[in-house]
Amino acid sequence: METTTEENIRIIFGLKLKKLRTDKKLSLQELSEKSGVSVSYLNEIENGKKYPKPDKITELAKALDTTYDQLVSLKINKNLTPVVQVLNLKIINDFLFETFGVDKGLLMSMMASAPTSLSALINSVFEIARHYNLQEEHFYFSCLRSYQEMNDNYFEDLEEAAENFRAGIKEKNKSPWSASVYASLLKSHFNYQLIETDFAEYPKLRHFRSVFVKGERPMLLFNKKLTEQQRIFLFGKELGYAYMNIDKRPMTTSWLKVESFDHVLNNFKSSYFAQALHIRKDNLIKDLEDFFALKKWRPEAITAMLDKYNASPEMLFQRIANLLPRFFGFNELYFIRYSSKEPSKHLKEISKELHLSRNQVDIHYIISEQNYRRWITRSLMRYLDARWKPESKKTLVDAVISKNEDGDEYLTISLLRSMPELNNNANSVTIGFILTDTVKRRVQFLNDPALSFEKLGSPGELQFETPFQLRKLREEEVRQAEYERLARDLRHGAEHL
Repeated sequence: METTTEENIRIIFGLKLKKLRTDKKLSLQELSEKSGVSVSYLNEIENGKKYPKPDKITELAKALDTTYDQLVSLKINKNLTPVVQVLNLKIINDFLFETFGVDKGLLMSMMASAPTSLSALINSVFEIARHYNLQEEHFYFSCLRSYQEMNDNYFEDLEEAAENFRAGIKEKNKSPWSASVYASLLKSHFNYQLIETDFAEYPKLRHFRSVFVKGERPMLLFNKKLTEQQRIFLFGKELGYAYMNIDKRPMTTSWLKVESFDHVLNNFKSSYFAQALHIRKDNLIKDLEDFFALKKWRPEAITAMLDKYNASPEMLFQRIANLLPRFFGFNELYFIRYSSKEPSKHLKEISKELHLSRNQVDIHYIISEQNYRRWITRSLMRYLDARWKPESKKTLVDAVISKNEDGDEYLTISLLRSMPELNNNANSVTIGFILTDTVKRRVQFLNDPALSFEKLGSPGELQFETPFQLRKLREEEVRQAEYERLARDLRHGAEHL
């Protein structure tokens, strides 16, 4: 979607003026002398701050040997076309300019200063996006993951917001709160209407968890099939939206439409608030210290935490991923969730992931590491899946220690369960971390034979295949090395001629 605002018209005019001036090799001072327009005013025009009056445009057109109509037309030089495309893209306006306040005129001026190379780059990005059917929401969620990773997935302001809210609810300070407590808080503190429904009259929404309707009295319709833990998280998120005065937000769960990065970011903030509110930081830190002090791997220690906090597996593992980097020094970890409604897609589609890594620069390392993490997660999940009986509704937990080809050792913990209430065939969450010296000092059960990787089967049986992108990188490295050897041989031969 494109939009041509008054601001964009000013910027386009400024870009055209600067391009015409530089093509004629005129300085600002020289154009000022030829047109009678001051240097300071020309500078503001070229930076998109001002739009000149008709008489000034006439003088500028004469000085640049062009016409008035050509100068004011929104048609632009071919080299500047991609720059203006970026200027008009809704995704760029929402994300860079509105959300983060990047100066639009300054950015466009920088891009226009090297139009040929930047135009080629922008056109390439557009082609890649079209080729891979890249949607705005893919970009937004990718940016959110980067935002989490840059902050080690811990946000002090959201932690404080949750604690401040809890401190004001003294009559209900017993932990953990039930779904009914959350519901009563929404009604009493924020005047919510809560309506339990099966969406019978709206069959396309029957698998949605909730629908929010704005109004003088906010209305939240929630699916009657939700479990206690799912209601806790849903109501906790609504408390986050209300308490933090968040207006830009998704209206449904699952997403109906991703409208802007603000919606994605605010959904994350309210989710973080809900997790921090329900699972108090100090309590979980103490439980994790006790867990890591165990001499033997005990899967039941994970299920005991689920019971203690009356939390879903995802909420517990996400909360653990918040705290491990800041309070335990586990800075190289990952979180992966698989969730499928169709049996054919079981353990094939990742619905959420987060990667914290020591290396955010080397693309080869990033691709290799993340694909290894996905592979070991899928391998452990298939092992659990083979032992799992959905009809039993039992939650399975297990862990393994593995080593990638770079020599990094991982502890990976996975949990698998069904979600029949919303027609999910399987729902799994995994958290894992590289066994750095810090992790080895903290975790006492690492030498337990129960964590043997061999129980999953041999690597051949696991059918690990190096991803195409990584194979291609390696092939390019081999060709590059071969070229360098050829160049050395030729140089060496030339020296002896």
